Amino acid sequence: MSVAEKPLYYLTIHEAQQLIRERKLSPVALTQAVLDRIAAVDGKLHAYINLMADSAMASARVAEAEIAKGNWRGAMHGIPFAVKDQLDVEGAPARVRQFTKGVGDATPVRKLREAGAVLMGKLHMSSMPGAELPLPRNPWNTDHITGGSSTGSGAAVSGGMCLGSLGEDTAGSIRNPSAYCGIAGLKATYGRVSRHGLAPLAWSLDHCGPMARSVEDLAHMLNALAGYDGKDPTSSEQPVVDYTTALREDVKGMVIGVPRDYIDECAPRTDPIVLRRVDEAIEQLKALGARIEVIKVPTLHLATIANAVIYYNEFWAANRNAAASVLATGAAQRRARIYLGLLTNSADYIQAQRIRSRCRAELAQVFEKVDCLALPNQNGPAPRVDEVGPIDTLFKHVVPEFHGPFNLTGLPTLSVPCGFSETNLPIALQIVGKPFDEVTVLRAGYSYQQQMKWYERRPTI
Repeated sequence: MSVAEKPLYYLTIHEAQQLIRERKLSPVALTQAVLDRIAAVDGKLHAYINLMADSAMASARVAEAEIAKGNWRGAMHGIPFAVKDQLDVEGAPARVRQFTKGVGDATPVRKLREAGAVLMGKLHMSSMPGAELPLPRNPWNTDHITGGSSTGSGAAVSGGMCLGSLGEDTAGSIRNPSAYCGIAGLKATYGRVSRHGLAPLAWSLDHCGPMARSVEDLAHMLNALAGYDGKDPTSSEQPVVDYTTALREDVKGMVIGVPRDYIDECAPRTDPIVLRRVDEAIEQLKALGARIEVIKVPTLHLATIANAVIYYNEFWAANRNAAASVLATGAAQRRARIYLGLLTNSADYIQAQRIRSRCRAELAQVFEKVDCLALPNQNGPAPRVDEVGPIDTLFKHVVPEFHGPFNLTGLPTLSVPCGFSETNLPIALQIVGKPFDEVTVLRAGYSYQQQMKWYERRPTI
């Protein structure tokens, strides 16, 4: 489908920003189209919990006036985006708030606003209290979930209710809904995107990052988001590059490692369609000129459980003073995290940190020989809503799976669509890179995306 044939709400950020810059598209018209789309479909998808329609239109009018005067701020200027409720937004109280009172806008929100992007509102997330909030539904089939915990972030982008969103990933919560909803998602290197104003789950594992329709959209968002923030003690001073330099349809000479033994270990708990689609994607990368190397990371099979031990211990520590209240009135997932934290002790936490150090060292050795890794991003297509309980997703993090190892090691990791199941549910490839080498990860994902064009498919809602 050509750009001219697409509804405005289904434009990619990359397409929309080109039209806005050339003054062929008005930010006001784009924002209104997205608001109309929200009115049409969010009653089925339940992505938004706080729609900020009036302030969004005001921001769009400001953006339009600035651009008319020649003051174009960059690729995000006039682009509608929304954020997971876990991030603070000035004037929009969160339903989940732990240590972030008085922040105003979280740094990632502030950076996107300073880039001229138009904030549409706040999005649902799993583990929010309140039975009155319907669970977000998957745009590809509303009988299925969107994946957690950036549930609304996945549904909103996939369903055309924003062009990009912010998610948070502690054990897969950017990549999981991106995979289930057929969009792209990036967990950048730990410390690359500030977490100031992000309610913490586990401070040594949490990553904030972009979710959008295409890899080039992620590059545009990361250009606005990346950089040091003195308000975040874990923020990195590593230099920021222009991530759009990754947008090259060329992987010739790139060496891509495949941890085949780890994939085989996870295979009994992975739907065969996922393994088949990912193998097809790896073969396509090979056909594009990449060299595929089978690699081994001996400690990888312990990484998921180590990630879980650190996650639940740090969640317990962060909520210790409020534990009685959480256990009495909190959502099921929050209560379960407290209990799981209590089941482990300091010795378990220290052992998990030892596994983390060993896994990082082994991966560093692997990355001396390869440029990135490729492996599955999910154990199966999105489950049906009636197949998943409120805490089921927590327990998948205690057996080897595909997400946790790369929170544990803090490596940049991309989810990119790589096909569909027999029932038309999205499947995704996961690409992992060296610390702060988001460019290579995005380049590999972009080359594959441009060849296969899975991102051009849209759900029928």
